[in-house]
Amino acid sequence: MCYIFQARKNLSLIIDDRQVEILSGCLLGDACILKRGAIQIEQGKKQRKYLLWKYSQLKPLISVKPIKLTRIRQNGKITHSYRIVTKQFFRMWREKIYRNSRKIVHNSLLNNFSSLSLAIWYMDDGCLRNNSQAVICTDSYSNKSLGKLRNFLKQKWDIETRIKFKREKGTDKIYRRLTIGSYHLVKFFNLIRPSIIPSMKYKITDPLTTQSIKRRHRV
Repeated sequence: MCYIFQARKNLSLIIDDRQVEILSGCLLGDACILKRGAIQIEQGKKQRKYLLWKYSQLKPLISVKPIKLTRIRQNGKITHSYRIVTKQFFRMWREKIYRNSRKIVHNSLLNNFSSLSLAIWYMDDGCLRNNSQAVICTDSYSNKSLGKLRNFLKQKWDIETRIKFKREKGTDKIYRRLTIGSYHLVKFFNLIRPSIIPSMKYKITDPLTTQSIKRRHRV
């Protein structure tokens, strides 16, 4: 199946299922949609291979080759990252998934959300803690959006999640983390493992550890 996105009446872009699934995962994760409709995807220096993989998958949609960015932080530290930007055909998505410049969980993303999308979201924002818990950074989402995400994961894949709240020391800022405990970790990793690229394998358990968790919980 293919999808047609239009920038203007006589200017359209055809996107296949896989590309839509990849973009859905990126947008739930690190990517953002600029005001003119381009999707911007950026990864740090350590995730360069991951960024180049995204570029290889989305190349027909990308306006320019990946660019390297150098920034000087306030403390004088120099950081490097890599960025790709799509063509400007996604203003329609921006209108749906942004409210007052804040990203929300909208059906336009979830309707095309697959195990591949889930893997990309996890590679973007997830980490493995103590080989027994998957944690996904969801700080930018409201409680309503998080509730929608939790219901979606439960209904589509029967994956139970929890939200952990943590206050930043010395401030009123609250961090939100979507967590998948050891009881559902096997199911989650078995679902996304085929789509995890080699450079991001460190974010999931190895098969022997997974089997150990499985025996422990009889999943």
